[in-house]
Amino acid sequence: MKVKKYLSLVVVLALFLTSLVGCGKSTSNVDGKEGETAQQEIDSEQYLNLVMVAEPSTLDPSKGSDSYSNGVLNNVLEPLTRLEEDKDLKNVLAPAGAESWEHNDDGTVWTFKIREAKWSDGEPVKAQDYEYGIKRSLAQDTAAPYAYLLAPIKNAEKVNSGELSVDELGVKSLDDRTLEITLESPTPYFLQLTYQRVMLPQRKDIVEKNGDRYGAELDTMVYNGPFIVSTWEHNSEIVLAKNDNYWDKDTVKLNSINVKILNDENAIYNSLSNGSIDVTGVGKPEWIDRFDQNKDLEHDEVVNPQTFFEFFNTKDKLFSNANVRKAFALAIDREELSNVIFHGINIPAYGWVAPSVFVEDEEYRSVVEEPLKKLAEENEDPKALLIKGLEELGRDNDPSKLTVKMTLGSTDQWFRTYGEYIQQMYSKNLGVNFEVEFVEWPVFSSMVEKGDFQIGYMSWGAEFNDPISLLSLLKSDSGAIQTSWENEKYDELINLAAKEMDSKKRLEYYAEAEKILLYDEAVLAPIVYPRSNVFRYKYVHDLGVTPFGTAGYKYGFTQGR
Repeated sequence: MKVKKYLSLVVVLALFLTSLVGCGKSTSNVDGKEGETAQQEIDSEQYLNLVMVAEPSTLDPSKGSDSYSNGVLNNVLEPLTRLEEDKDLKNVLAPAGAESWEHNDDGTVWTFKIREAKWSDGEPVKAQDYEYGIKRSLAQDTAAPYAYLLAPIKNAEKVNSGELSVDELGVKSLDDRTLEITLESPTPYFLQLTYQRVMLPQRKDIVEKNGDRYGAELDTMVYNGPFIVSTWEHNSEIVLAKNDNYWDKDTVKLNSINVKILNDENAIYNSLSNGSIDVTGVGKPEWIDRFDQNKDLEHDEVVNPQTFFEFFNTKDKLFSNANVRKAFALAIDREELSNVIFHGINIPAYGWVAPSVFVEDEEYRSVVEEPLKKLAEENEDPKALLIKGLEELGRDNDPSKLTVKMTLGSTDQWFRTYGEYIQQMYSKNLGVNFEVEFVEWPVFSSMVEKGDFQIGYMSWGAEFNDPISLLSLLKSDSGAIQTSWENEKYDELINLAAKEMDSKKRLEYYAEAEKILLYDEAVLAPIVYPRSNVFRYKYVHDLGVTPFGTAGYKYGFTQGR
């Protein structure tokens, strides 16, 4: 199952402004999840005013791929599980649509007990709704962009390719409250998929009644999450209201969430400044400094599980050589780029797997050294590596006679500034003639698809909380990042890790694979890990702060507005 998804830096930077998945951590004595003796102290009117920078593409769980729609879906549909946070802000997998689950001895058959619950129209939530949602996400004619996440399910790839019918997928309802999922093989990260949008429940009668309109208009949907969509004025506003039919409605304190759709940064920041909105992400240093001076605001920094990176076309004659790739990977001054181009907000990246990604209880980056750091320590002069690579290729070893081109997928000013800076860096540190080509994103995607480039640039984030979410993208059968690189040992390590239930052994496989990718082969050149700066008024409590969390606004409340 090949995945082909690109995320331009323009989109990524926009996402920093805000996300419908709230950020913040409680500093109140009120326990937002239990709300015991202090519950009477919370505000009598419970609402939030928020902002999104773009319209959700669709609220169809199978067909959506943007973060805006995902943020809404986290709040209006109930996944099998939710990834919540404990008091130490550690992610905890919690029962949601499934009240419990178990698996057989080898972990290939999972059985979920669906809790008694109702849809917003009063109909009971059934195991068949989860079965239908999963099967619809994998059906070939749905063309779900995230169908590949379900690859561990038995026959998923064959169903998605049309080779088998959805009836042969390893998902079935044993009765109205029992869902059974059979996997191709033991999959240690399978539970991390149970809160993804492609596994959300869907009502077959509602989908079939509305056809292509499903998820596109307010009157085409029903909900079984903490909230419903009560208003949807396209490109203007979305309002969520408390779902009175929600199984855990007594826990939900917010009655409404008013989300303005606004894409002007200064307008968003002014809205936070004057109190028109309660929470937002901030991407400009001058505004971060200003909001840090506001005693009414809390500031949360979150390192996103995402990497901005250059990637090399290994079929290009020059970049077919590993030492040439290493030279270009090391010639980047990441600290300087982070401070100058990214205004000191983002973190220099020397690894492929970003921070915030865990292997069970251990954060990967805290226990595995970033491979490019070791490579840099051993090669202080990247130009020497370039000369060595040129000699290995049988070419003139004078870098000044070499012309190299980077292609960037945007023509806006930020990209031009970035391109000029990189051009100066490579010319200075490697002595090459370096050119930068600016094209619109669709053109860039087409060029990369055809292999018509030398160096490209983009960003990728982990879809779920396990290193394989990022490392599997470079397998030879992936097609996700078009480097044309293939390595049997790398593929073997990722395949072993995908089935290894021992977390320490799995960590060893991941570390060895990442070493091959960056230290041995330098297929990619990570640049920075993005960091979000989120500001919220101090009266806002118990919104999720971890990047993978899916609690949404379920536990949120205000006190002292």
